[in-house]
Amino acid sequence: MAEPAGMGLSLSSPEVDRLGVDELDAVMTLERSAGPYCWSKADWKSSLEQDLCYKLVADNELLAVAAFSVVCDEVSLLNIAVPAACQGRGYASHLLQHCLAAFAAQHLKHCFLEVRRSNTAALALYKKLGFASIGERKNYYPVAGGREDALVLLCQLQRKEQ
Repeated sequence: MAEPAGMGLSLSSPEVDRLGVDELDAVMTLERSAGPYCWSKADWKSSLEQDLCYKLVADNELLAVAAFSVVCDEVSLLNIAVPAACQGRGYASHLLQHCLAAFAAQHLKHCFLEVRRSNTAALALYKKLGFASIGERKNYYPVAGGREDALVLLCQLQRKEQ
């Protein structure tokens, strides 16, 4: 089993692999447990059919999922989800690092994403991974009683020399 929150990734052989449409129900179970703002089943179904979706699995447990869209030489992180009970353990970091390295190896140049201004944990993770704020989208996300701004972040993908 994983260490307590904040202690870092310590699972036996966590693996990153592509998500398939046949895993939609498992993705929705994870998504619903990730927090108050989640994608719908239709959102995930569409992304599983049209985008690049990945999962982090260890000990037969689905620990994190992410969806990316690729256009030309750029990739956008559309969604990443980790069950609330597992957040802070390094699962999102592990999954994102793996995917960003794979995209860099495919000669993609940039990764973009939007994040809620109030999501300080995600902002800290993205900063650690090399993302920088390049703008904002006013009133982008729904929240109870209104809307919340999104920060637009960019990471320059660097291919590691062999």
